[in-house]
Amino acid sequence: MSSDPGPAPTDGMRGRVPGRVRGLVARRSPTQRLGAVAALVVVLSAPFGGWRSAADQEVVPLALDQRLDLGPFHLTIDSVKQVTALPPVLEADPDARYLVIRTTVTNHTDRAESVTLAEAAFSGDHTGFLAWPDEEAQLRVYGVDDAVRLPSGEFVNPGITLHLAFVLRQQPDTDLAALTLGVRGYHFQEVDPQTLDPDRWVLDETPIAEGHLPVEVDA
Repeated sequence: MSSDPGPAPTDGMRGRVPGRVRGLVARRSPTQRLGAVAALVVVLSAPFGGWRSAADQEVVPLALDQRLDLGPFHLTIDSVKQVTALPPVLEADPDARYLVIRTTVTNHTDRAESVTLAEAAFSGDHTGFLAWPDEEAQLRVYGVDDAVRLPSGEFVNPGITLHLAFVLRQQPDTDLAALTLGVRGYHFQEVDPQTLDPDRWVLDETPIAEGHLPVEVDA
């Protein structure tokens, strides 16, 4: 996380973690549909920007259209864009901009998996990350196809592909050329030796890929 000056920046980025997401949308009220737009789960270990890869770690450079195997999901970053507003749900904010990370996420396992796992996989540096006016600093997650904000705890059935947008609120003067993103994977733990909880995905400390991605700017 950068130390860029700005209103109330945070040191971390946390979130509440597609084909068509009809199964998810069917459980939404009309009010929830109107309150969302197309565009990560509370981060399970370190906050966004809270980790760095060591110099001796083998990390693949992050790139657009690069399919990454997180464990529970295949994830591809389709685009990264900074916008001033996301109508009809995010109006222009004179104190901030919105960074929109559009992705394709596929559950390639044989069981339903929470989209919070995809959200928690993200991290970064020099993001200019800011808290939202009405809630804590976190990523907001939207289903692109149906313009629906996904709450924490949504599950994706096996074989289902979602088009998701991860949105962060950032300082207007963020140096987009210095911004980096990272994606970590998981390893499957059949039994937790401490809690004895079975079948858990555990977030890895080492990122699968990290680096700078081109950011489109919507003036």
